[in-house]
Amino acid sequence: MRQVEELWKSRIAAYYSELRKYLRYMLNDHLLFVLVFGLGAALYYYSGWVKTLGETFPAPFIMAVFLGALLSWSPVYTFLMRADTVFLLPLEERMVPYFHKAIWTSFLSQSYLLIAALALFMPLYTQVRGGSMKVFFFWLLLLAIIKVWNLVVRWHVLKIQEKESRQIDWGVRLALNILLLYFVFSKAAVLFALAVAVVMAAYYLYFRKISRRMALKWETLVELEEKRMAAFYRMANLFTDVPHLRGTVKRRKWLDKLLGYIPFDPANTYTYLFRRTFVRMNEFFGLYVRLTVIAALIICFSGQAVLQLIIALLFIYLTGFQLLPMIRRHETKIWVSLYPVSPERKSASLLELIGRLLLLQAIIFGLAAWAGHSVSQGGIVVVAGIVFALFFAKMYAPARLRKMFR
Repeated sequence: MRQVEELWKSRIAAYYSELRKYLRYMLNDHLLFVLVFGLGAALYYYSGWVKTLGETFPAPFIMAVFLGALLSWSPVYTFLMRADTVFLLPLEERMVPYFHKAIWTSFLSQSYLLIAALALFMPLYTQVRGGSMKVFFFWLLLLAIIKVWNLVVRWHVLKIQEKESRQIDWGVRLALNILLLYFVFSKAAVLFALAVAVVMAAYYLYFRKISRRMALKWETLVELEEKRMAAFYRMANLFTDVPHLRGTVKRRKWLDKLLGYIPFDPANTYTYLFRRTFVRMNEFFGLYVRLTVIAALIICFSGQAVLQLIIALLFIYLTGFQLLPMIRRHETKIWVSLYPVSPERKSASLLELIGRLLLLQAIIFGLAAWAGHSVSQGGIVVVAGIVFALFFAKMYAPARLRKMFR
């Protein structure tokens, strides 16, 4: 028992040490200022939008769906490593206190998102349905109880070998979470909420019973933990080098024609390399597509001209900033250092690619503003986006790259 306790303490200490190491770079940068500015602008316009809502707005349903999905997302942070599948296997029966602590640590870590989400929705709910903010603490307690239920059920389901069982479990928990929250938020008859609560209790008891006969699936637990940490490392890699990160690659032959014709010349060596890197690596291509689509949808469905412009410039900055680490992607490959190309040309090739991508993004945002507002607003967004993209690629990004190589 004492060995298990010491193992937990060492693992949790190592985890938080790892977080602090990378958070120093992530929170001490211009990006933090931009995110705070963007969040402030979004909250300002959100408060103005809430005041325009009437009684017919489906606030309980929207809250139930969003918070239900957030509750259903309940990964258990086990902090296991690949070697544990061998060395900790004989201690499986003694690891029960370890995993209990893992569940409660996961609950505390994920509770901050619940508090923030509920606080965000409370002004919307009081505007539409009336009432006071006192109900916030009762609902927060309810969300905490449901969160514990989701985590415990998730832990029991992880003992089942079939991956499909985990997917079905997520769907069932999502449906139950949404139903219970909707009945509570819409102030439906208490019997409806009690009926869902009884089903949830029976669902938990069923998996608790069948999981007692099953052993831990160590490979599954380690795989899930590695995926969770990889997501954090991908985010940290936007700010500094992360040796643990391993990117995934896809051929994407259908995008070859979009790369454009590149003359066969030593000066274009890195031009070819970075274009291929962007197209084939999910880390960069997926990020660019996600940010572009999200920003375009927000701009299109926003009726506020100032908000459209702020979102466009903010996402152009975020996209360009997160493409800069591409310059370090091939540093560990020895044959890249054999290229007969100067380091200055390497930076110039990346900046040229980033500039083109940001200009394309500015045009897409302008079209979205045109579709959602007016032709003149679309023109303003395009012009401002192009100017900002050129400023980023010609002035900000070069200084940022020099700082990265100091």
